[in-house]
Parts: sequence; C-alpha cells; structure tokens
Amino acid sequence: MNPTVTQELVPSAAGPEGPTSRPDRRLLVGYLHKTSNTLCGIKGYAGLIAERENPGGEAGRWARKIIAEVERMEEIFRSVGDLTRGRAHPDIGVDLPALVGATARGCARDHRCLDLTLGPIPAAELRLPATDLVLMLTEVLRNCAESAGAEGDRISVDIHGENRDGRLFLTVRDQGPGMEASLVAQAADPFLTTKEGHLGVGLTRVDTLMEMYGLSWRLDSRQGRGTRVVLEVAKIL
Repeated sequence: MNPTVTQELVPSAAGPEGPTSRPDRRLLVGYLHKTSNTLCGIKGYAGLIAERENPGGEAGRWARKIIAEVERMEEIFRSVGDLTRGRAHPDIGVDLPALVGATARGCARDHRCLDLTLGPIPAAELRLPATDLVLMLTEVLRNCAESAGAEGDRISVDIHGENRDGRLFLTVRDQGPGMEASLVAQAADPFLTTKEGHLGVGLTRVDTLMEMYGLSWRLDSRQGRGTRVVLEVAKIL
C-alpha cells in the first residue's frame, strides 16, 4: 500500500452559513487552532523543565521565559475575536474548468519544468472560495515542480476531475520521483522541507484549508512511482 496522508474522503459538512470569503481569514483560524495545540505542548514541557531545574540555572531561566512568551501568545489568540468570525462566501456560478485551467497554465509559466495535461473536469458548484482553490492548486503544483530534481529535468503532471456520489474531487498526479514513507507521514507538518530556501508550508496550507471547510483530501506517494493529491472541491450540478 502506498504511504498516505489523508483527511478521510467521506461526506463533508460545511456550516449553515457556508465557508468564509477571505483566504487570509480562513488560514488564520486554522493556524490559530493548530498553533494553540502546539503551544500547549511547549508550555507543558517547559513547565517540567522549570520544576526540575535549579531556579537560578540557565535551563530554568529559559524555561520560564518560554512559558511567559507562550502565555503572551495565548492572550493574543483569545483577543482575536471578530477577526476570525465566519462569513458566507459569494463564489456561486464560477466556471470551475476554466478556473482550474487558468491556474494550471499560470503555474506552467512559472515552472517551466512542468508538462501539464488537463483532463475533463465537469461543471460543479464550488464548496470553497475560488481564491482558496487557486491557492491550494498552486501549492500542489509548486510541490510537483520542486520534485523535478536537476535543472532542465521535466515532470509530467495530469489534472482531472472525478465525480464520486455527487462530489467533485480534483486529482493532481505527477510522474516524479515520489516521496519516502517517513516524509509522506509528515507532509502536512509545517516547515518540513527537503529543499534549501523553501519554508515547507505548502501542504500545511492545503491541510488547514481543507479541514476548515470540512472537505477531504488525500496524498499518496511512493518513491520511484510519483505522487497523487486528491482534493474535494465542489458538488456536481
């Protein structure tokens, strides 16, 4: 079985008001949630160090500084308030095949190593703002390009849509080198990258947005056999 990272491809449940219209707002909500969980763990470990170390020692002093900084960030998160409140998104009637095609062609211009093939994509109603879909597809195609290897290498990428029980899934499949199983398991973790000069937050953005919209996605990869990303993006008209 291929190594996989996934949010289960099961029926999704968007809120009654629908997704919000601002990609920055949606990303912020998700990052606050994920970061809060991480900070909680950091604070706990720092607390253990502060208890066990000599109060006057360097380790103890740094642990207390970390705790104070985490508590400051927690207070900021609690005060965000209206900034993260949901808004209904207006992206009704978007020409999905045209949107995907334009995004793919833009990525091909930016990354000359990509040989893109655009398969059939049925007309469908987006389950998320168009700007967020463009952001996610761009991140996925950028990852494909970064896997090309040496300068001048080409990588074949196929994009097509698939109707699964009235839900449209967008599949991006490349013929690149694939990923090690250990990297696949951590693919959505922030700041994980094997490329010098890259932040390693592309798939973190994808994971955050999909989770927030209640949509599912999947990444399959195997070394020597390429990578496939499947994104739930719309409902069939």
